[in-house]
Amino acid sequence: MFITHDPAVLRRALAGVLSMAAALTVSGCGALQPSAENRAQVQAPARESSAPAETEESEPAQKQTAEQETTEQDTGQTSAETTAAGARLKFGERAVVPFRKGTIGVTVTAVEKGDPADLVRERGRQARGITPYYIRFTVENVDGTDHSYSSGPSLSLVTADGNGTGAIVTGSMPGCERESAPRDFSTTGATFTSCRLGAARTGIAITGAKFDDDDYRDKPVVWRR
Repeated sequence: MFITHDPAVLRRALAGVLSMAAALTVSGCGALQPSAENRAQVQAPARESSAPAETEESEPAQKQTAEQETTEQDTGQTSAETTAAGARLKFGERAVVPFRKGTIGVTVTAVEKGDPADLVRERGRQARGITPYYIRFTVENVDGTDHSYSSGPSLSLVTADGNGTGAIVTGSMPGCERESAPRDFSTTGATFTSCRLGAARTGIAITGAKFDDDDYRDKPVVWRR
């Protein structure tokens, strides 16, 4: 047995004993782990903070998606009500356009070239050099609005070069009578046919007819063969 009273030696010996005790404690217990109580204290806040975040994000997202779907559906229904300005159609195709307080369907079926001599007989010498044209069309009640006795839409001729016709005539001609809607033209699906008289200077090529009232003035709906 080794015995000494040297303070320096005793301090070194005591330090060695403590180091061995610490080493034995670590190697016997394995890796350091927090106690069960400490684990609960550390993990509990994580669960509490994640749950509300999931709820707060999902509910607004669902509400926003529903609002977008509703808006898209409403927009689709509204845009389908009338034919777009600038539409190009063939004879026999229908356009839906605003009329009075509602809408109507308009189908131009033909633009017929008349005899200039017939126009002179009906209108006199001032009609010389002018050719009449007959715009034939069908009007349909598409929304149930009461359009009784209305004269139908205003239609005019379309030239090959996009310029004016150089002549204006009004009224009717034999074979092109301007008809009005019947008294009961207030139900969806009701129709009537009519003819609108147009005219052009002799030599100007006519290619179709157009509707250019109100919002369609700059971009009319055009019918061609």
